[in-house]
Amino acid sequence: MRLDLARLLGPLVAALVLVFILQQTLGALRAAGVWGQRHTTVVPQASPFTRIEGLLEPAPSGPATLSRDPFAFGRAPAPVVTYKPATPRPAPLPVAPARPVLTSIVWLDASPSATLRWNGRDYPVQTNTLFDEFQVQSITRNQVTLSRGGETLVLQLPKKGD
Repeated sequence: MRLDLARLLGPLVAALVLVFILQQTLGALRAAGVWGQRHTTVVPQASPFTRIEGLLEPAPSGPATLSRDPFAFGRAPAPVVTYKPATPRPAPLPVAPARPVLTSIVWLDASPSATLRWNGRDYPVQTNTLFDEFQVQSITRNQVTLSRGGETLVLQLPKKGD
């Protein structure tokens, strides 16, 4: 068996490249402080929960008094119960029923019309029309008369600045 230099050159170069890569990697790991001996001192840190535990700890009190001897036979003394007279609740104030709001009147001699705001919606109305549960009775230059279930409502246009 004869040693051929051409056959040994490939594995020899691969081994040298492997050694070079290992040295570079280990040097970088040592420089970063990840590899090798660590010379750090560990300083004990205070627990972050120390302040919370101090706040939650019950306040120191005097000697605890027992209501009875737990080793003696018999009942415990009856607790002292004090009754506080009930305060009467004020009667709720009656709430005025909701009313439509007159927002505008368009005056035409032949057929006046108005715009009413009711339940978050605007209704354009004319005389003798029905909207929601209201019947429009009349429209004048500054007011609208409505009826609902036998009740009459008179809506006025708001004054400027109101």
